[in-house]
Amino acid sequence: MVRGVPSPADRELIERLAALDVVVSGAQLERWRAAGLLPGHARRWLGRGRGSVSVLVEEAVAVAAVLGRHARPGRDLRWTVIAWYAEAGLPAGPGELAVPEPPWPAVREALVWAMDGSPARRLVVQARAAGGGSEEAQDAFYAEAGRVVGRGPAGLPHPDEVRRLVEDPEGEWEPGLERARRRAAVHLAAAAGMGASEVGGEALIEALATLMPGVDWAPVAGSARQAEGDGTLEDWVQAGTLVDPLARLSAASEAEMAAARGAARMLTMIGFLYVTHGLLMPDNPALARLRTRIDESGFALLVSQFVPQMVSPSGIPHALAMCLSPEMAALAAWLEAPLAEQTGTGQGLFRLPGAEEDGAEAFMQAWIGRLHDLTDRARAGRTGAEASGR
Repeated sequence: MVRGVPSPADRELIERLAALDVVVSGAQLERWRAAGLLPGHARRWLGRGRGSVSVLVEEAVAVAAVLGRHARPGRDLRWTVIAWYAEAGLPAGPGELAVPEPPWPAVREALVWAMDGSPARRLVVQARAAGGGSEEAQDAFYAEAGRVVGRGPAGLPHPDEVRRLVEDPEGEWEPGLERARRRAAVHLAAAAGMGASEVGGEALIEALATLMPGVDWAPVAGSARQAEGDGTLEDWVQAGTLVDPLARLSAASEAEMAAARGAARMLTMIGFLYVTHGLLMPDNPALARLRTRIDESGFALLVSQFVPQMVSPSGIPHALAMCLSPEMAALAAWLEAPLAEQTGTGQGLFRLPGAEEDGAEAFMQAWIGRLHDLTDRARAGRTGAEASGR
């Protein structure tokens, strides 16, 4: 099919986008309009039988800009919609256009599609098929679970541990926790798909405690043992937190998803402040109190995982599904409270104790300086090792 020459309005749109360092083609604009994502041009009548011309509307510039930033050759357009939704409504920086909301039906379709095709979802489906089936089917599930969990992230280590290793590259890394987390993830997938009896109450609580340390699991473990003894463990688990994320996304309304997105954004920001302590970010009492609060919540591992999830379209549906739960929404509000307190008292998160200058810019300069010092020390160490012949 031979595509027509872009209309004058499209040419103007392409030029406006180029000024924003966003390069698009006329074919892309046509594709986005056909998918119902890009608004069409307005019509201006010339009068006296001269017909009409298309006129560019400002909304189309903002929409095409965000689509152009996230579009990739060969990428399904639904991934672009997910990335757009994660960015919509955020404050625009200097010289940037505010990102409008994408059409809700397209968002819902993209999120459900992405979750339904995710490796984690396929693993749960395989576990359900294996439940009550042959030993071969169950063995196949565990083999596939090992591959899927082995490829995925095992959770970020505690920032104190990262900081220790960054400051002392000769230090030893403890791999045992990563193995325990991967084993716990397999147990949860098996419990969600084949039933809690496949795993057992003790192993199920152990898996939850591994992934959510800091929580007092003793009362829950006692309840699980009682349910297992009574033969009601399956009902006990169904009343708990093992909820199908696909069902959550499918049932969520536009308002519920927007609230989940707000909670996910807050947890991502808090998670960033938490994990970057390990990368020599300058510390102060406010940040230390925030990290303590996160550790005490028992959800430090989950909070830190929002950082990589919310920057990748494939991770965004999982983050939103988690934040559709009342527990995660409450966690976001609980962790946000000390941030609001700091803002209200003027004791900002980026205040450097004893520093002559204050504010985010001075904070960043101090952080960059620490990273440069670390690089210089590492370079000096390599030079000394080479000089000594080691």
